[in-house]
Amino acid sequence: MNDEAPFRFNFDVGAEASKESEDCSRSPKRPREGEELVPAEVVEVEGSGWSGDGDNDEGYGIQEVGNSIRLWKVVKLLEQSTLVQGLDESTDLVPGRYEGGFKVWECSVDLCQYLMQLYNLGESDGKDGNGSKHGDLQGKSVLELGCGQGLPGILCLAHGASSVVFQDFNKEVLRSVTYPCVEKNARHHGKQTNGAATYISGDWSGCRDLLGKQCYDLVLAAETIYEPKSIPSLLDLLSSCVKPKTGVVLVAAKVYYFGVGGGVAPFEQAVKEQGLFDLDHVFRVDDGASNMREILMLKTKPRRDPGAPDL
Repeated sequence: MNDEAPFRFNFDVGAEASKESEDCSRSPKRPREGEELVPAEVVEVEGSGWSGDGDNDEGYGIQEVGNSIRLWKVVKLLEQSTLVQGLDESTDLVPGRYEGGFKVWECSVDLCQYLMQLYNLGESDGKDGNGSKHGDLQGKSVLELGCGQGLPGILCLAHGASSVVFQDFNKEVLRSVTYPCVEKNARHHGKQTNGAATYISGDWSGCRDLLGKQCYDLVLAAETIYEPKSIPSLLDLLSSCVKPKTGVVLVAAKVYYFGVGGGVAPFEQAVKEQGLFDLDHVFRVDDGASNMREILMLKTKPRRDPGAPDL
């Protein structure tokens, strides 16, 4: 294992945008009737319970990702969360209160596996393969939306991303599981985050305001399109935060979410209606033993000159 190799990141809203030749914002912000927003904020994680002891495994377990990568995850909260007190054990989410962030969902693991394929990621010590047509993760800026434990973003940090912003609806999820997971995995690989990871909580509409014109090379989202009514806000945010021309969005989801109505088809239709992204189906799980799942890749469509003639 190498000596500690620091990640580098200074979170400055709008700083990256000054380096871009194009404004990331591509669609007008649309207030939604009756929508109750949870204000977005940068979450202070110091003193949130992380002991700083990379060798203390209490409360953690291993998540296998493919055949070669193992990530630490939180399997038991060391302190009872006020978010889940009084909830039925069979309840994974309560709209407007708890969005299931303590759990590692199937699509989060799918997303890790696809990132391994996409960027030819190698062993769990952070060594990469020979690259791919998408390049590698070295120096890339990453935003993970609805992160929960944040395993896809953690994988990106471990393989050279210069910065990852972890976003979750619940501040307590970020403090209780995301931050400890990030630090545990970094220490396991002999690294320090040193500001490479930033944590923001709140509604996607508020996050759009908080991020300003910040643009990202890679935007990740797993299990975020389970409710149709949340899809427009997600697309508004995506249209404003992915780098034009070169940015990539990966959305991992179940084909259909029983009981709530969301899934791949409603999202794909909304993308088509918005008209700002090209969409490809790049990964599918249909093993007969679990819910059918997919990963969708979105890339911004070229901007058309308003004065250009129709083809």
